[in-house]
Amino acid sequence: MTAQLALGTYRCRAIPEAAVRAAASGAQWVDTAPNYATGQAQALLAPALAAHPSLNVFTKTGYFTAATGADAVNDGVLDQDQAAAGHSLAPDYVRWQTGRNREQLGRDRLDLVPLHNPERAHPGDRPALHRAIRDASPS
Repeated sequence: MTAQLALGTYRCRAIPEAAVRAAASGAQWVDTAPNYATGQAQALLAPALAAHPSLNVFTKTGYFTAATGADAVNDGVLDQDQAAAGHSLAPDYVRWQTGRNREQLGRDRLDLVPLHNPERAHPGDRPALHRAIRDASPS
């Protein structure tokens, strides 16, 4: 496997500018998540991704902001207790968040969507964690 240059947006202060510069420097990947930049990272990346369609995007599902949790409750994919946790691998939530990621990033499809810190869903309970990962995976 050959290493590829990537931009990580966690704690990045100037996401749009960094993405444009990364693309101009030959980066092939941008790493982000729906909870980065207080939930704004993906929307901030969308124009740069549109301008550089060859950039691959690596986003995640699992962690979310309070606002995203409220939206998930309103859309019926999480209940109030699940939203209060700030992390979910519930299959309906994973599907919902993946669709939302596509919309926020302005992409018809996503290149890679791992589960963000799946161990948080079932700390210390490996069989439950394995079931959660299996259930969250697309069929």
